Amino acid sequence: MEKPITIEIQENNIVKISINGDLLDQQAEALSKSLEEAEQIIISTFNNLQKKLIVLVDLNNFSGRYVVASLIKMVEFSNATKQYIEKTAVYGSSDKERMAAEMVAALSERNDLKTFTTKEEALEWSTAS
Repeated sequence: MEKPITIEIQENNIVKISINGDLLDQQAEALSKSLEEAEQIIISTFNNLQKKLIVLVDLNNFSGRYVVASLIKMVEFSNATKQYIEKTAVYGSSDKERMAAEMVAALSERNDLKTFTTKEEALEWSTAS
């Protein structure tokens, strides 16, 4: 089974997080483990670079199916990592999936997160001064 959340450090030290498939009760344990791993990677990368990070969140493989418990875990992750993040750009999928990302941003009081349709738009905004 594919991890619900995957994370990689791309060129220019941009952190790419992909949300994959469903975030239903069956994925709860895997989601928690994936988010813990992602948090550690973000903290480690921040400590290595000694600067806040740019994060791209790819929703293209997210089904849009989630339970409230998964949304709460995402809010907790957002709160735990926001001190290490300069900007977060969410892209892909439909309005419904982007709306879920905007709810996470609002609930975690993140004003450095925006949603976009394409990766190019997200990258342009996130890397602009």
